[in-house]
Amino acid sequence: MLHCTVKFCGGCNPRHDRGECYSTVRSALSDAASFSLPEEGAHYDVLLIIRGCTGCPYLYEEIEADHRIVITSRDDMQSAIDEIRAAASHSAG
Repeated sequence: MLHCTVKFCGGCNPRHDRGECYSTVRSALSDAASFSLPEEGAHYDVLLIIRGCTGCPYLYEEIEADHRIVITSRDDMQSAIDEIRAAASHSAG
């Protein structure tokens, strides 16, 4: 099971429900990944960044993670789920 963390950015786009997006991703991956808020000094398999737009400058370099996956809209959710699931499969065997 992958150890993942999530960061929410800005909230400049009220049409993109970032909380709902996170719930959907977390539920879809409940068998492959565990999610928590970032802790200082921790290392993660995946950093999931959920943004409301593509123009946000924050990349969260201070968070150590093997993979960084960005969701900027509902259209990105399935590809993020697939990418995290593939990373989980790769790490399992």
